[in-house]
Amino acid sequence: MNYTEMPVVSRLKKTAAQAMKKGNIEKSMAAISVAAEILYHTNQIYLDRELEDMALELAKKALPDPPAAEKDKEEIHRVLFYDGYGFDGRGLVLVLMKALAEAGFQVTYVTVGHARGQQPRLSAAVQGKDVEWVYLPTEKGRLASLLALDQAFRDHRPQAAFFYTLPYDVEGTMVFDRWEGRVLRYQMDLTDHAFWLGRYALDYCISGREIAASVEVHYRDIPKERILTLPFCSPVDKTIPFEGFPFPTEGRKVIFSGGDLYKTLGDPELTYYRMVRELLKNHPDTIFLYAGRGDDSELKKVAQEYPDRVYHIPERKDLFQVLRACTIYLNTYPMFGGMMMNYAALAGRPPLTLKHDHEADGMLFNQDKLNVEFDTPEELLKEADRLLTDPDYRAGREQVMVDSVITWERYVQQLKQLVQTQTTDFHLDAPYADTSRFRKEYLERLDLNNDVYKLFAYRKNLSLLPDFPAEWIKGFIYKKKK
Repeated sequence: MNYTEMPVVSRLKKTAAQAMKKGNIEKSMAAISVAAEILYHTNQIYLDRELEDMALELAKKALPDPPAAEKDKEEIHRVLFYDGYGFDGRGLVLVLMKALAEAGFQVTYVTVGHARGQQPRLSAAVQGKDVEWVYLPTEKGRLASLLALDQAFRDHRPQAAFFYTLPYDVEGTMVFDRWEGRVLRYQMDLTDHAFWLGRYALDYCISGREIAASVEVHYRDIPKERILTLPFCSPVDKTIPFEGFPFPTEGRKVIFSGGDLYKTLGDPELTYYRMVRELLKNHPDTIFLYAGRGDDSELKKVAQEYPDRVYHIPERKDLFQVLRACTIYLNTYPMFGGMMMNYAALAGRPPLTLKHDHEADGMLFNQDKLNVEFDTPEELLKEADRLLTDPDYRAGREQVMVDSVITWERYVQQLKQLVQTQTTDFHLDAPYADTSRFRKEYLERLDLNNDVYKLFAYRKNLSLLPDFPAEWIKGFIYKKKK
């Protein structure tokens, strides 16, 4: 099955077009967003021009012409950062905002309304800097958020804007579409492995790894000269004290892993869990610790086989200290954790990663020489065995890892250079990469109830109920059961 075989996507496009003709902006936006979210979950394509064209046309109908761009300002001073998530300390928002502020930019931070008062770490990171906060009235619907975001551009008149958002953010896409030619638009490719809406909402796409650049050029049809390379810099606060483990560690070693648990599923052989079992069997003095959310059914099976040696905890604010207190880090599979790979290296822990095509390429400096990627589980387990049993070897590997990530000072300098000159000192070649295997596994993980029908059953999509009653009801029932 691919997305073209899902009639619901075609029906949503038709609904969006009809609503647009009737001037029902809210309903058209809802249909475009839900269609984009389905394409994200199924991930069989990386670009849907019909949805992009509709979002662009809808933006012209819903928003007035932006004012002309300032011609006299060669140096950029004012930056708008649009964050469609509103999280505190997850992803790259903390490090990007802190770096922009330290680079001397006047920053207008625009985010969702429910984030008000919920971002203490972000607030502390930019305290004393030239940052203004704007909250969108997301509780009032998509149209209200759309108009408020557009107004933020008009009130603050940024010279550059960062698009940092969800793969199906129709409000952000429409506003950034509309401000083409008036503002330099930088898109952070956060979902570089999957479909996202917003191909026309950017002037430059910021990428951190080879596979992302390949997808951008060969699948998303973004010109290579419009791709800017900026290495990942982990937003880790090293000053947060260690909160400890939920188990005694005397005489034991800790194998750590983390991220959303769906990244460990979708592989018919459950290779990730097979490696965890082997490590626990071969090293009786070890404990396996997983931090993250999601379906932990397979993890529970391992815990039953190894009582008191497998633990599942939520995400931790003291992540750096957790990593430092562990012996080795095991990356997720079949989907690797890019940020976690970076965190582990920063903490001096080799992120042992089983290769899955070329998805993890280029996350660290000189990665091909670091001996952190392996072609087979057996090769990975052999390296893990040596790290767990040879303290001298482990100490040498740990220092090499620290040197494989970008320093904070250089990151700030490179981000400033990127904004001002649309260049960095880094480069990705973007060779063609076949992602068919990866996309096939998305379909194998797909659950219509979980991944499609539930997307309709939200208050903000209430306008779709008359056109999609069956999907709405199925999704509502599923959510109630959960």
